[in-house]
Amino acid sequence: MSEMTLFEGANGTMPAHLQGGELSETAKALGGAGAGDGLKRISIKGSVFRMMVGSKELATNEDRGMNMIIVKSAPGYARTYYEGTYKEGVVSSPACWSDDGNSPSKNVESPQSSLCASCPQNAKGSGQGGGRACRYSARLAVVLEGDQKGDVYGVTIPATSIFGTVDSDKYNSLQEYVKKLATYGYDVVKVVTEFRFDTKSPVPKLMFRAVRPLNEDEWNLAQAKAQTPDAKAHTGDRSFAKRDDEETLKANDGFEKPVAEQKAEAAEPVKVSKKKAEPVEAAEKPDVASILDEWGDD
Repeated sequence: MSEMTLFEGANGTMPAHLQGGELSETAKALGGAGAGDGLKRISIKGSVFRMMVGSKELATNEDRGMNMIIVKSAPGYARTYYEGTYKEGVVSSPACWSDDGNSPSKNVESPQSSLCASCPQNAKGSGQGGGRACRYSARLAVVLEGDQKGDVYGVTIPATSIFGTVDSDKYNSLQEYVKKLATYGYDVVKVVTEFRFDTKSPVPKLMFRAVRPLNEDEWNLAQAKAQTPDAKAHTGDRSFAKRDDEETLKANDGFEKPVAEQKAEAAEPVKVSKKKAEPVEAAEKPDVASILDEWGDD
């Protein structure tokens, strides 16, 4: 919009009192946007940070790491089941999924089971490589460090990034990272988190590190962003379209590590690397100016 004039005789600059905020439900409805079509998200397809709106890629960040603030997550680890085997470049909608990891979503037409714990697709060996056909993921709503007044992005974290081991003294898998913060009295929503690709992994895999605590203004903004419609949409009930973050989940098939199941299931040991606890580290703020210039609203 900045390169064209919307109103005749106007300079094209939006008045300050109209800038920012979420796209209204009226605009979404009249614009023909389906569920999630107008939401911005960060895809990790191909181990590259990609800013997406629906299936359209608007910008990429080739850096191995990005600093973000997690403002909200889905109520539990999601589960997603695809029929057939993964084929590179083929994006399809799942046959069944759960938004809370306990039971199929109300939006599933043909549930595989009434409960995830007893579902045959959740049985060990039902998927490729001896894993489970139904895979875990974490669904987050985040904002970029240095741009908290900007957009809320959705990020889908595959199982290998949640539970997998990390060969690093500085970084952890998501679950280990959240637990590590808690040992120091920190909540994951109260710090700046570095999301960094594990370059040793053959599939897109993230690892995590605490950068610094939020200051008071940042904390107030983070709480406000967590209550926005976009944050709730990114972490609420899913209604699937064909999206490349789901392709990333399928690409991780066969690489999922054993994880702790729900209490109703037979317990399995969780392999957690024992590392010496580290304090929350201070680090230089990333230069996000160039990213924000590229990732700004069109």
